[in-house]
Amino acid sequence: MAEKKEVPDGWPLVTGDYEVGDPQSCVAISSHGSYFHMEHLKGVALQGPDKTENIGLEKIMTNIISNPNIRFLILAGAEVPGHVSGGSMKALVENGIDADTHKIIGTPGAIPFIENVPHEAVERFRDQIEVINMIGVEDYGQLNAKVKELAAKDPGAYPEDPMIVKVGGEEVEAAVLEMPLAMPATPYMGIINRAAEQMTYKTQLIARDQKLTSGLSKNSFFGLMAGLIAAFIFLLPLILGVI
Repeated sequence: MAEKKEVPDGWPLVTGDYEVGDPQSCVAISSHGSYFHMEHLKGVALQGPDKTENIGLEKIMTNIISNPNIRFLILAGAEVPGHVSGGSMKALVENGIDADTHKIIGTPGAIPFIENVPHEAVERFRDQIEVINMIGVEDYGQLNAKVKELAAKDPGAYPEDPMIVKVGGEEVEAAVLEMPLAMPATPYMGIINRAAEQMTYKTQLIARDQKLTSGLSKNSFFGLMAGLIAAFIFLLPLILGVI
């Protein structure tokens, strides 16, 4: 039987839309943009969504490293448009984060900065779990079959003790309150500038199209008037001759 460890009281330590099953299980499920119900899942430690590629990922990472029994993370459910939290989690586990910018390396997400979890905690997470990519799958039958398969090869608890992450000087219980409402702007200025440039360019195109349309409309009007005047001048002698 696989060796297990006790989990901290009150686990999961960071709140969210999570449901707890068996804390001794080796499997957790991230449902991203979908909502699953634990009553339909068998043998899962934790399941719930992570809708964003920054704070959403930070929360589930914090909860997993505080439970060494979790060794597999199934990425399932609908991908979140724009945030791409599933693809971002996959990239984080495969590539890690840049130590200076805190950006997830090789991610498709829009704002993939891990600001509230220390680099060593991210590395612990990457070492503790194996990611199982089932993004797009919402069928309970398929999910339960994969959970059963993973449970059969449970490697046992991660050898190190639960890692309790501190955010803003407080223990992880207060992490939700301590996470800033507005993230630092510096890493995102490049994204903002590119978006502004694209908006300016598209506005110029629209203005140009409107100008061309307006010009064509004016030319058509003047052409019509000139034609009517020419026709009147041509027909005037005939009209006078008849009269």
